[in-house]
Amino acid sequence: MNACSLLGTYANGASSMMSQPGAATPGTATGSGESSTSGTPNTPSTTAEQNTAPDKPSTVSVTLVNSCKENVKLFFGDKPKFGSGRYDSMSSNSRTNHTFKPDDQLWIVDEGQNGVASVKIEAGMREVEVVSGCKSFRSR
Repeated sequence: MNACSLLGTYANGASSMMSQPGAATPGTATGSGESSTSGTPNTPSTTAEQNTAPDKPSTVSVTLVNSCKENVKLFFGDKPKFGSGRYDSMSSNSRTNHTFKPDDQLWIVDEGQNGVASVKIEAGMREVEVVSGCKSFRSR
């Protein structure tokens, strides 16, 4: 036999071996149930949640209104007295603008820095008001 006939014999044997169940063929992976094409890396599939979830804004601009006849103390953060955040006060019958991140908390606090009322800032909020009793919020 010459070299060409040996190569032909090898090729015929290899092709018959590849057609057997469980044998690897070019462009497929065995055992994983996944296939790939040569030269193209596998990419993760996108889930329905990723395709339908609306993008949350990174900031929410809110007008804070104090309709109370007294100055109020506010806490910007998760847990007044025990959490990280900052304290501020707001004059009676005043307005100011503030930028929050979605899901931020705003609290009315008493003299001892205890939380009296809170509001969770959500996308689409435009105004948060300290109502006339000075102990609660109304948001729009």
